[in-house]
Amino acid sequence: MSDSAREVEHRGGCHCGAFQFTLTVPPIEGALRCNCSICSKNDYLWTFPRRSQFAVVQGDETMLTSYLFGKRGIAHKFCPTCGTSLMEVRTPECKDEKTPEIGINIRALQDFDLDSLKIELFEGGIDLEPAYQVPEPVPTGPAPEGTTAYHGSCHCGAVAYTALLTVEEISEATLCNCSICARDAVLWTYPESTSVFTRGFDTDAVEYTFKRKWVFHGFCKHCGVSIFELFRNTNTHNDTKTVVNVRTINTIDAGSGQWVGMDVGKIKMRVFDGKTRI
Repeated sequence: MSDSAREVEHRGGCHCGAFQFTLTVPPIEGALRCNCSICSKNDYLWTFPRRSQFAVVQGDETMLTSYLFGKRGIAHKFCPTCGTSLMEVRTPECKDEKTPEIGINIRALQDFDLDSLKIELFEGGIDLEPAYQVPEPVPTGPAPEGTTAYHGSCHCGAVAYTALLTVEEISEATLCNCSICARDAVLWTYPESTSVFTRGFDTDAVEYTFKRKWVFHGFCKHCGVSIFELFRNTNTHNDTKTVVNVRTINTIDAGSGQWVGMDVGKIKMRVFDGKTRI
């Protein structure tokens, strides 16, 4: 059977629905996970169709925010309203003809079983030149006894934080499967707001909320990385928290001094069934 005869149409889009597309391809059985700085912070799961297999059915690509960095050969595109990271597109500045013209973040596909995917790891992303320059950390005073300062940020550095976390707060994280968290691939830890020092939360982040409008998801308006969420007027203990995405913690290799990202494989995941509870 030819590939065209086996093609399946998938519907995808951002969370708010402003941008929607179809992807008509043979069954998607695998995905690429890259360990470069931007892919690690967003935990993209990539598939690389032909341009002709991708069609926009709501909105248009010009409404998306494009983020470029380094050699500016790839534009990472996200919705400026809800922050969903949707795709990457090769730009004229890209000199590598082997670079796919378009990549789709499988997390943006509707009703797709991500657990069914065979993940291929591309571990050379972290070595791509130029090396990622870690954003300046947010300064704090001395960390109280029993806590350690963890510096995190979006990719471009406009939105950043330093969180004073206990061993328990950094060794476990919540993996929520609700519609927005699954798209954003976030891993949450829940420190008190008094333990989180921030930069750009008020000026360079967009807060997106929906349904009951008591949880606000914060992402950088420049690079699209999801960084934090805030609970407001829930009358629960969460109202005093600044919840941060541990994928955005900047870890530095002691030997080379280079960014290596957060090793989330060492973190115990607590699964929250937001899909049915929210």
